[in-house]
Amino acid sequence: MAAAVAARSSQSDVFRSVFPKTNFTTPTPESTPNLASMSSPGQAFGGFNMPSEVTHEVRYSRAWSVATRYLSLQPNLQSGSEVPDAGVFTTGVQEAFSYLLQSHSAHRELLSWYGNEIGTDLRNGVLSELELWKHPVQVSSAMEALQQTLEILQRAQQHYFRNLNTLISKTHDSCVRDPAINLRDRVKQTLHTMVLHSLPRQRLQQTLASVMFQQLHSSLSSNSNPEKCIKDDKCHCRLDLAGLPLKELYDVGLGGLVGERAFAHAVDRFLQGPAIARRCFQVDWTGHSSVMQKLRSWISEHLLPVVDSALTALTGHTGNTGPRLTQEDRQQFLSIATINLGRLRVLALFDYVKSWPASTGAILDIWEYLNAGGPGAKAHVCHSFSQQIQQRLLHAGATTSEILSIYVNVIHAFKSLDSRGVLFDKVALPIRNYLRARDDTVSVIAASFLADMDEAGNVVAADMDKICPDITLEVSNTTLQESRDNRLLDWNDMDWMPDPIDAGPDYKSSKSEDVVAHILGLFEQDEFIKEVTTVLAQHLLHATDSEYIKETRLVELFKSRLDVVKLQAAEVMLKDMRDSVALGKRINPAARHGSTQSVPTPREIQAAIPEEGITLPSLYNVFGARMKQSQFLAAVKLVANKRNDLFYAKRTRIPPDPAGSSANEEDKTNFKAQILSSFFWPQLRSNEFKIPSTLEPLQTTFESRFSMLGSQRKLQFRPALTRVSMRLELEDRTIEETDVPGWRASVVDAFASLQDADTAGVTVPQLMEALSMEEELVTDALNFWTNRKVLYQRAPGSYSVLERLDMDVGAAQGQVQQTEEILAVKSQDAMLRESAPVFEAFIGNMLRNQGAKEIGGMMGITNLLKMVMPGFTYGDDEVKWLLGEMEKKGQVKRDGEAWSVVG
Repeated sequence: MAAAVAARSSQSDVFRSVFPKTNFTTPTPESTPNLASMSSPGQAFGGFNMPSEVTHEVRYSRAWSVATRYLSLQPNLQSGSEVPDAGVFTTGVQEAFSYLLQSHSAHRELLSWYGNEIGTDLRNGVLSELELWKHPVQVSSAMEALQQTLEILQRAQQHYFRNLNTLISKTHDSCVRDPAINLRDRVKQTLHTMVLHSLPRQRLQQTLASVMFQQLHSSLSSNSNPEKCIKDDKCHCRLDLAGLPLKELYDVGLGGLVGERAFAHAVDRFLQGPAIARRCFQVDWTGHSSVMQKLRSWISEHLLPVVDSALTALTGHTGNTGPRLTQEDRQQFLSIATINLGRLRVLALFDYVKSWPASTGAILDIWEYLNAGGPGAKAHVCHSFSQQIQQRLLHAGATTSEILSIYVNVIHAFKSLDSRGVLFDKVALPIRNYLRARDDTVSVIAASFLADMDEAGNVVAADMDKICPDITLEVSNTTLQESRDNRLLDWNDMDWMPDPIDAGPDYKSSKSEDVVAHILGLFEQDEFIKEVTTVLAQHLLHATDSEYIKETRLVELFKSRLDVVKLQAAEVMLKDMRDSVALGKRINPAARHGSTQSVPTPREIQAAIPEEGITLPSLYNVFGARMKQSQFLAAVKLVANKRNDLFYAKRTRIPPDPAGSSANEEDKTNFKAQILSSFFWPQLRSNEFKIPSTLEPLQTTFESRFSMLGSQRKLQFRPALTRVSMRLELEDRTIEETDVPGWRASVVDAFASLQDADTAGVTVPQLMEALSMEEELVTDALNFWTNRKVLYQRAPGSYSVLERLDMDVGAAQGQVQQTEEILAVKSQDAMLRESAPVFEAFIGNMLRNQGAKEIGGMMGITNLLKMVMPGFTYGDDEVKWLLGEMEKKGQVKRDGEAWSVVG
């Protein structure tokens, strides 16, 4: 401790040896500040009654004594006594100042002496009243603290400059007045410096900024009219700083650089919050346009003039003499406002992407932000959006359909932000990786490509969770010409541009890459084609359009973007469906009953005539394809009267149709068959069972007629793929069902014979034995017809026909279990489970003969299975599942990443 004190004392001695401490004298006749005068400091210099011929030193000492006594602050802080003649203005005082202020050295010494007087008084008196700045100032009391500080400093400053102001006001000689004004200004500057050094500058600046911000905020709130601004598409909200004592702050030394910095902080905070987070600048959800231009206009017309006036007041200028914002400064303010509003929009970017295209206005605001913010803005958008999707999208609670839908919107939104695709390439990577990790992504995409849409453009699907409507809409709006543009880069394109400098290593550019291209690029072609072929097969088996226009267009779309060779199976499937339509017209066994386009009856023609009448050509257009013109004219004469050029239906009774015609029409069964090339189709359901008795002769007739065509192919009917449209007539109602699977039709048809023989009901084993059907299919059919209120459980496990809805079904009727739909085409998981024993046996022999192996790699288990077994088209995840099943059975064991047989 002693060593430290000694070191500090030694440093002080060295400093004083170079810069001696100023010795200020007492302003009385007993002493003189001039060390070169005849008297030493503290001793009398002889009084005022000196001879007229005195030296310069004596006159200087006399003038000094008079001037310092006049400027002395009461009481004398060094002696504690009153100073005679202090503040009393006399002719001698004017002469003393006139003499002293003519000398630059005397002017400087007087300035230094008076600054010391003020500093001493400030430290001993004024600062004790400003102790509130020793502690943090609360925001709620910031204005009160500032007002109190202003009052204290104004009172002290008035006290310090009272004598000088009196001297200036009573002196008319410019040779004395101008130096006195200069002295006052320099002393005031010294006082302001002392004040700033005596108060905690950072705390003072923060308090000033808080008061200024509150004034800006309150004035904006009181002078705003959002409804008028939105209606006029222009912000009229005014700002007012009349409540801020800016001029007074400058007068007491709290303006200048400190005030300017505080005001800059206040304006910056104001532009980050209240100025932009208002209804005037809310997202344009109706006009879909940016509000940035409206914001810039408000900044230029209302904010910048206020900034100019505030800077003028804080720097002590008046009118237009103060500093003005340059054009560069104004552009910087506009840029800051644009960036702040853009960052505010970025905080909700995920919501805007999710709401696309209704949120086009917000996306355009962010586009303006990117242009104003430069590379930093682009990095901020990518980072912020990546965080938002990680928290709100990429989790188990979001369905694959929802993620794909948002992914489509991300493509659109970020293409609008950056047409080069660099930003999209950066933010889409985590979404792509997450979608690739989901098991059902490929199936949802494939089903979305093949989903149907109604006339209003809405997707029609049984399970919307397995369909992404946005992908379906994009596929329907994509033209084949756009597809061809996306296949490869045109090496002859003279407008080719290199990749952007900020593009990532995986960036790929194309001439017009659309949404479909991004969706198809999520997976490898082999995996996607395999899944889309399965979904296409399921779709074709249930298609109702005999022209297959949509399916043909979709296959052509795939051919323009994917490997044509790998799409051979899809082309063959489509050709099979077209050939089946043509073949059905030739050998349909129902043709002998008459065509569905039979000659219309007179009653049918009469029903087609509207009450307001119809012209003959218009009526003939309805039936021209079904009858000759002579037959039509004869029928019209029977059922209609002609008035002018219109025909009206007769009111007379029309003869009935020939007997039995309607019955024959109802009894007619339309039998259609689809001839499939089994080699090119996915594995189809091959369950065998008895079909309804009414279909058996039609199937036999079709087979015989097909053989008569001389075809070398052999037919093999698949009952599980049969679809039946049927009408069930019960005692109190008639139920019509369309495209019912064959096993469901067989089960309900079997009740006609089985229930008569056993009035106690029909059980599942009875149906299995009578139809040679598997239990899975029987249970599915019973659940289906029970939900349709065609069957009911008379007893647990025993079913009967519900002839009337008012029948007492009893307590045995329980809740029917909802089962998943049994598809005609087996899924990849079903085929894997079905072939699992074969694959497991092969894996066991491989590990037994070649030793432990890993799943992946060149010589891994997956690659060896693909090389040796052509039917194995699965990946590492499926092999891992097979090994897991074998591990449960105790056949294999795992050692790190390697697998080996047990024992």
